[in-house]
Amino acid sequence: MSVLDAIEFANGAFYDAFSTANIDQMSELWASSDAVFCCHRGCQPIHGREAVLRSWAEIFSNAGAMPIAHRVLARDLVGDMGIVCCLESVSGHGFIATNLFVRDGKIWRMVHHHAGPIAGPVPVIAGTRGPAPN
Repeated sequence: MSVLDAIEFANGAFYDAFSTANIDQMSELWASSDAVFCCHRGCQPIHGREAVLRSWAEIFSNAGAMPIAHRVLARDLVGDMGIVCCLESVSGHGFIATNLFVRDGKIWRMVHHHAGPIAGPVPVIAGTRGPAPN
């Protein structure tokens, strides 16, 4: 698996955890460092692993599993950081998201998620999964 495929696989795992409201899986995806950030749509930025995971636990406890699809628009590697820009459809509402990943051994872990509204018509997207791990 190429580096970019591995980053996209981690991105797909994020959306799997999100759509199934699986806080254990979500916790595994985020870097263990406290240098993580999350900007949920329409909310103030959250900093720190504990605060970020608490925010996901609150979302999951309030909303439960929800229909989510995503489509990767671009992915790249900048030094030791993977960047994925994608469209999201969450319960039928469209957003644009940027997700950042760093390598932790052989695993790419999330350090930043930022989702926001899209101006103009929202494209219809189907769910995608990253490539299968090797």
